[in-house]
Amino acid sequence: MATAYTPDSLRNLFQSSFNLAQWYSFLQHFFNATELKSSPERIIENTSDEGYYLGNIDTTDSYRIGLFQYNIVKGSVANKRVGLRNLVKSFINPTWGEFDAALVVFDSGDHWRLSFICDIKGESTSPKRYTYVFGSDDLLYRTPIERFNFLKKKGISFENLKTAFSVEALSDEFFDKYREQYADFIQYITGKRFVKVGSKWEEKVLGEPNTALMQAFDHNEKKIRDYVKKMMGRITFLHFLQRKGWMCGDLNYMQNMFENSSYKNDYLDSVLEPLFFGILNTKPAEREALFTDYGWDKSLLAEWKDIPYLNGGLFERDAEDEPESRFPADYFKRLFQFFSEYNFTIDENDPNDAEVGVDPEMLGKIFENLLEDNKDKGAFYTPKEIVRYMCQESLIAYLETNTSVAKEKIRQFVLSPEEGVADIPENKKPKLLTALEEVKICDPAIGSGAFPMGLLNELLHCREVLSGEHYDRAEIKKSIIQNNIYGVDIEKGAVDIARLRFWLSIVVDEETPSPLPNLDYKIMQGNSLIESFMGVDLSKLTYEKEYKKDKGEFSLFDDEKNRLQKTVSYLLSSYYSCCDHDKKVKLQQEISDTINKQLEAQAYNPSILAKLKEINLAENNKFFLWHTWFSDVFNRDDKEGFDIVIGNPPYFLYQESHVGEIADLRSDKDYTIAFGGKLNAYKLFIANAVKKLLSTNGINCFIFQNSFLGDRQATNLRKYILKNDKIIKIDSFPERDSKKKRVFESVKMSVCISLIQNTKVDSDYVFPVYVWDDKYKSSGLNTSFSLNDIMAIDSVDYTIPRLRPEYKTTVIKLLKKKEVSLKCIEGELNVTFHKKFFGSNFSNPIILKGASIQRYYYTHQMSQGQIDYLEEDKYLSEYGTTEKSAHHKFERIAMQGMTGANDKIRLVMSIVPQGYYLANSCNYILPSHTIDLYCLLGFLNSKTINWFFRCFSTNSNVNGYEVDNFPIPRLDLDIQLKISELVKEVLNTKRTNNSADTSTIEKQIDELVYRAYELAKDDIKIIEQSI
Repeated sequence: MATAYTPDSLRNLFQSSFNLAQWYSFLQHFFNATELKSSPERIIENTSDEGYYLGNIDTTDSYRIGLFQYNIVKGSVANKRVGLRNLVKSFINPTWGEFDAALVVFDSGDHWRLSFICDIKGESTSPKRYTYVFGSDDLLYRTPIERFNFLKKKGISFENLKTAFSVEALSDEFFDKYREQYADFIQYITGKRFVKVGSKWEEKVLGEPNTALMQAFDHNEKKIRDYVKKMMGRITFLHFLQRKGWMCGDLNYMQNMFENSSYKNDYLDSVLEPLFFGILNTKPAEREALFTDYGWDKSLLAEWKDIPYLNGGLFERDAEDEPESRFPADYFKRLFQFFSEYNFTIDENDPNDAEVGVDPEMLGKIFENLLEDNKDKGAFYTPKEIVRYMCQESLIAYLETNTSVAKEKIRQFVLSPEEGVADIPENKKPKLLTALEEVKICDPAIGSGAFPMGLLNELLHCREVLSGEHYDRAEIKKSIIQNNIYGVDIEKGAVDIARLRFWLSIVVDEETPSPLPNLDYKIMQGNSLIESFMGVDLSKLTYEKEYKKDKGEFSLFDDEKNRLQKTVSYLLSSYYSCCDHDKKVKLQQEISDTINKQLEAQAYNPSILAKLKEINLAENNKFFLWHTWFSDVFNRDDKEGFDIVIGNPPYFLYQESHVGEIADLRSDKDYTIAFGGKLNAYKLFIANAVKKLLSTNGINCFIFQNSFLGDRQATNLRKYILKNDKIIKIDSFPERDSKKKRVFESVKMSVCISLIQNTKVDSDYVFPVYVWDDKYKSSGLNTSFSLNDIMAIDSVDYTIPRLRPEYKTTVIKLLKKKEVSLKCIEGELNVTFHKKFFGSNFSNPIILKGASIQRYYYTHQMSQGQIDYLEEDKYLSEYGTTEKSAHHKFERIAMQGMTGANDKIRLVMSIVPQGYYLANSCNYILPSHTIDLYCLLGFLNSKTINWFFRCFSTNSNVNGYEVDNFPIPRLDLDIQLKISELVKEVLNTKRTNNSADTSTIEKQIDELVYRAYELAKDDIKIIEQSI
């Protein structure tokens, strides 16, 4: 009789130590193994780990899964990271046959890992491993039990196995439930909750606010959200510590502590705060005195005597912690029950080697996806695959510049340090290690710390293989954080989360607890874009004034130019590793006094000085003192500035609410290149990087909106970069309907990654542009451009097109025929501003919207939206003097202002007769004496112009300036007449029956257009094949 695996029997299997006989039975009865060896066959490999082949499974969808088991001799299996490529090679044996994937047990005696390893065929593939860690009788293993039950019900197919081991699905589930817990606490205080209405989140009043708590937070709802975020972040952090066994040795301590507490109805103030502030932030010798001062229950001291002092600032008491914060017991009961259902993994997952559980990166996803806080900031969570790619490419570019190792060897070394180090010549390893130790990295919009954390891991892996056999992994991490990593964010909540992730990264590698470093002056709050206040430049704050010798005075430091900067750097360095509370306070005061003393010495306007003194210079949202807090970066002997500036800057438009800040930015000449049209924050961050933050030869790697490549409003920025910097490469990602294929799942947006070096190159230097199908798969479409190419293509806006190499000649051939100027205008009626003139009286003129316009016809039967009619008299009485208000009197070409970014036909236009008004979801072109209107429509709807537009368009918009740039040739009247008559024939046919097939006539128009551009057969073939 087949063995039935219930949730209880699965839990018993997972909680137990690994047993080979038991596992054989499981493979046979649960996985329906196709073949099981009567005794395991030894894998012959030069390794201390014993590996065995057990058999194989043929899945229901015809995949072959190899079954293996390894006995790990050294180290805990919970942290074992075997080189995946080397591991996969050991699966190759002619007598076993070829495998599509493998199910592998790694047994260390105390715990065992069950890994599903896929993508193992072929040399070029990157194997991916997804792992459960089993063997703890304290853990419930809810997720693997649910997943394996799913597997049994759905059948053992390859796709179902991938689902059962999916890390992404678990992360999504955890985040959704975490958000609900967070929302519960917010609603209890404010009475409000963000709920999903359709596809959007809207804030609703669902109850009465808690008067006492609202008063305690001065009715400041942002402060309340930050407080709840920090409280839950602290609790989350403790679940990672619990996973280390540092919470009284109980892997389910947090839930058990709550269940056994007599303070359930005042749990935050009576239990959690004493734990946070009295234990984790206080040395053991000082704890009893603090408990006495606050009147906390001293009986807890004995229970918590082995919980470590962590230092670092995460558990420091601040002003928001002072008020009494009492929540009903059910809130914490639900919270701890929720946390207890998940496995917390203590190492940040590698995209290709992940443990199925909640890893520290989840803290980033939690912060950046709490929609009510980030929806209007243009802040989006960057997936770890993209983060890793950008980190590796930045480090490769830096090392190629700062070492003499061959480029291909540097790339191999960074992508796979364990394998690549063998190809690095011994005499070049010291210089390579020095370059890694000295690199200065900054994310000026750090968010939750994804990019600096990614580079921490890349630097760690590279330094480990260069450090010999004897090194302390945790100490290397501390060194990297202290000497290489810097970050700034305008949001205090982001800074808290980023610091938390760095602390966790240290904790994971420590065998025994030790005080954490202080990150107050490493990951900081501030406005990255501004280093001034009320018109006063603060960048020279720590530069001592040099006295003129003609006054009989002299500089105090002619031979030691930046003495004050060095003093500040010394104090900040001392503070980083200080773990004595009193000394920390003293150092903070010294730092503050030094800066304030220098403020006084600057002879600022007294009123400005007074206002400056009211601001916390180390933590505010008005400016950031780059040259003060990071003076060690800007005061190096051989260079000034960062070697790598990396990140995902915010994408928001500056509005009226930013007037003061815009004035400050406009007054800074370095930001001139970011202005032009609407001011998007990402342009300012790029300008800040290339003009202010980067050292000579420094590397900038940002991900931002794809419109940068062609948007007229980014012309100044493109021009500057193309003429003054070296573009190493650009990766362009299209809009995608599928959330899983988008770079940012929460938004349908095309983006690009730019890798730029702060060094000037010749105008014939070429850089590649790679176009991706989605975030996982390259389209194979790429080409290279020089500045000369760009100027030949677009000498006005310097557009960077997304072309195949073979397209360049055809594009340039078309551009040489740009002889007729076009003026494309947005529809005269704004559906927001002019809404009051929209009505349903059908005796009034019809308003045509984008959905009304089709190729060669317009319709009143729209595919979306409703028909509106314009109350013409009222509209004209208010707006009749404007130029556009008279354009309805003309016959004109109208076009859809937005079309599908992936549609083959992007341009959709028709003639609209006199009397129709157009909404701003349309664009239009008025008649011109330079070309017949009907002939022009034939060109604009042709395959040639549609193909041309697709070469340059980066999103779903059909912008007026893009249409203005279309190359329209000057034509003889007889050619115009021929095309015009054919277009009229199409229009008349469509007017009678809009679904009529007019392809034969349109083909004649296309042939005349080809002839007008003097295109060769190869050019025509390129266009025809792409449509």
